[in-house]
Amino acid sequence: MTDILTIDFQADTLVLCNTLTERATDNGLIVCRCQFPPRPGHWTKLRQTVLVRPAGPVTARWRTLDAPEDQTVPLSGTAFHLIPADRPVRIEWDGCDAALIVALTPEFVESTVAPMFQGKVPRLIPSAVVEDTVLSDMMPWFAGTLNQEAEKASRSVDQFSVAFALHLFEKYGINDGSAPHISGGLGASRQRRITAFIDANLDRTVPLSEMARTVGLGRSHFGKAFHASFGRTPYRYLHERRIEKAKELLLDDRRTIVSVALDVGFSSHGHFTKVFRKVTGTTPSQFRRDRY
Repeated sequence: MTDILTIDFQADTLVLCNTLTERATDNGLIVCRCQFPPRPGHWTKLRQTVLVRPAGPVTARWRTLDAPEDQTVPLSGTAFHLIPADRPVRIEWDGCDAALIVALTPEFVESTVAPMFQGKVPRLIPSAVVEDTVLSDMMPWFAGTLNQEAEKASRSVDQFSVAFALHLFEKYGINDGSAPHISGGLGASRQRRITAFIDANLDRTVPLSEMARTVGLGRSHFGKAFHASFGRTPYRYLHERRIEKAKELLLDDRRTIVSVALDVGFSSHGHFTKVFRKVTGTTPSQFRRDRY
């Protein structure tokens, strides 16, 4: 067993697949064809948000970190997998081993998608099967760009990138019940700053006063504004983010549970287990056993 493999469709060298012979990109949207090894069975995390359409019929065994067991689904014709950036999944295919990929970089999502939604990008959920006429109609056009010379392909990709992203996030995005800006809450810029700060500091105890300083607010005002924007206290949000990171680390069986606990900011195995069970309904040990 190993830790999570990462695929970056912008990289010159890739794991698990080869896209280097056919790739078109512009404005943060990437189109490529991939050849995958048969039945890899790895937990994989992607640097970009992607739609994956098999080049032929496949039977897929699909699992996300939160799923209790594998889901077996058929994909043929126009169906896709939807895999958000940095959300680990495990996929095995029987049948075709090639796919068309359309990927959105985090930079594109931040600079282009976020303004469409007043600064707050809707959250995408990994989905084993997406049937969507609008997206399906775009795929032959995207595939055609791979046969064009680089400069023309770049211009072509740019033409459809915004429409593609807008439809994807409008139809499949979830805003978690909070508006982009709530009276008394944090604005979009401060929300992005504080969530990035929390994710960068999951391995240590972060005082509320330090979080507040990050967005230029007083401690009391920050706590109320955070709750208005996220529907939870800053510390509960911090715990949830720590547990999400812990789930990934637990996939690497070379690591002890104590080391995972320390790496996500818990001072003891007992405290980590208590919080993990409260958030997920199971223990770290059981979570690890269920994923292999």
